[in-house]
Amino acid sequence: MDMLHLNHHNDYFNMVLDHFKTVDILVNNAGRSQRAEWASINIKVDRELFELDVFAVVNLSRVALNFFARNSMKGHLVVTSSTAGLIGAPNSGTYTGAKHALHGYFEALRNEFPNVHVTMFCPGPTATNFLQECFTETPGAKYNQSVQPTDRRMTSERCGHLYALAIANKTHLSWVGTFPINFLLYIGLYYPNLKRVLLKIIGMERLQRVRDSR
Repeated sequence: MDMLHLNHHNDYFNMVLDHFKTVDILVNNAGRSQRAEWASINIKVDRELFELDVFAVVNLSRVALNFFARNSMKGHLVVTSSTAGLIGAPNSGTYTGAKHALHGYFEALRNEFPNVHVTMFCPGPTATNFLQECFTETPGAKYNQSVQPTDRRMTSERCGHLYALAIANKTHLSWVGTFPINFLLYIGLYYPNLKRVLLKIIGMERLQRVRDSR
């Protein structure tokens, strides 16, 4: 399915119901990343990225949520976020904003529907073809670069295994990544004042190398 065809989300969902008769879990795994300098991003890119990474996810989740409610089911909504949804990622301003928006949407959902399970899964750099499909600062353009064998990234198999564990255990929030991603996230989330000091020590150049897995 094309996640951007919001008007057809109900039709797609009903096709699944016709085949399986029910839905217990919705895993939202569609999206694209970004590489661009914050100040140079065309506002059309912001809108295009949010349409895919945020609004399409929210819309399809509402379809599933309404199904759970009609059938008195607890249900389980799962969202592929990113470590960029927890701390700001350099050269990914729109993507960071989109992933933060997802956390806001689904945190509000948790408060309104406490009986529905919501899992937010936040992977760090992973060895996939996502760099080729990244948004840039220019509408219609793709970053079109490949992940290199020397990059320090999780394998997609490892990421998938950890994702399955998070879903099976219905975790509220899980983040995964190679060192120092997890360490930086832990400091950033639980010691924000220390994070600001640490970022000054690390410097933007080193932070960018971490972002690029090098």
